[in-house]
Amino acid sequence: MIRLTVTDVAYGGDGVARDPACGVVFIPGAFAGETVEAEIVDRHRKFARARLVRVLEPSPDRIRPQAPIVPGMAYAALTYPAEIALKDRQLRTLLARIGRLPADLPFGAPVPSPLRDHYRNKLTLHWDGHALGYVGEDNRTVLDTPHCPLSRREINAALADLRHAPALRRLRPGARVVFRHTARDGVRLGLGKPPAGTLTEHLAGLDLTVAADAFFQVNPVCAERLLADFREAVRGAATVFDLYCGCGLFGFVAAQAGATRLFGLETTPSAVRSATRNAAALGIDADYRCAPAEELPADLPPADLWVVDPPRAGLSPAVRERILRERPPRIAYVSCGPDTLARDLAALTPAYAIRSIRLFDFFPQTPHFETLTLLKRA
Repeated sequence: MIRLTVTDVAYGGDGVARDPACGVVFIPGAFAGETVEAEIVDRHRKFARARLVRVLEPSPDRIRPQAPIVPGMAYAALTYPAEIALKDRQLRTLLARIGRLPADLPFGAPVPSPLRDHYRNKLTLHWDGHALGYVGEDNRTVLDTPHCPLSRREINAALADLRHAPALRRLRPGARVVFRHTARDGVRLGLGKPPAGTLTEHLAGLDLTVAADAFFQVNPVCAERLLADFREAVRGAATVFDLYCGCGLFGFVAAQAGATRLFGLETTPSAVRSATRNAAALGIDADYRCAPAEELPADLPPADLWVVDPPRAGLSPAVRERILRERPPRIAYVSCGPDTLARDLAALTPAYAIRSIRLFDFFPQTPHFETLTLLKRA
């Protein structure tokens, strides 16, 4: 056992300390300002990982979690204002360290989620033949999860029912169980496969058809706040190119702000069908195609605004190169990975000026968050 003083919390949620013998030590569950007792569990040349044994001197921001913690809830024992401040520091640090971007970027005030628990409208669990729950840190063991404090109460009620249902016992070990919830449809369940059919989501004043097996925002109440900022920021754009368009949400909000023509790419066929159906229902001139972002079509029309909302891996080199070649006047970059955002902005900022960047806490109690960055051609 060693005694350590925690000086920071890294992106990902681990407390950071230094030890003369181990160098940098990462300690899950420890917060800045704390003195802890820890056990080294994994040693490398310049750093080590440790298990938190005991908090000797707690941070004034440490609290007792209000519900049992499930994997991923790195900040359940941290006050919410402290969590928001921490995530904002992490965003700024990553932009400076990875992106080599200046400290005086036009940051907006970070936006907290209106709900800190029971906000998720989707839950994915694993079944090993005996336990139904999240996969543990070893990436093998299924931790039985009778309740998820991050998921909608309606999902937890459906989870409680399923745990006693014969259908669960008939699933093959290794199967996934997926819950989706909307106010209109209630809970839709997928046993061993994604839920089937379509759902109706209401967001930004829009009723949207969404394929049950496709991506949609998992924290709608916080998404409303990001979309309000997005709507105001993209006014004046007439033609919008929407990469990673999903069901078309961002393009349709741009249409609320005056856009008259939308073009989008998405790799999930059911999402492309939903986007096309939604555009027709809204009376919007739109062209959606099923293709990866790297395969931008040759007949891509000139656009006033490009919207990019990539997965956590961020933009591929091919997409970054195409952006720099096409040089659209404005870009709205929605990111769920601040480290890859920093990398991408480093590549784009020689040709673009960052007009604003703001954190939205879509994922309270976890290490993750979203950002909205607006860029203008220099």
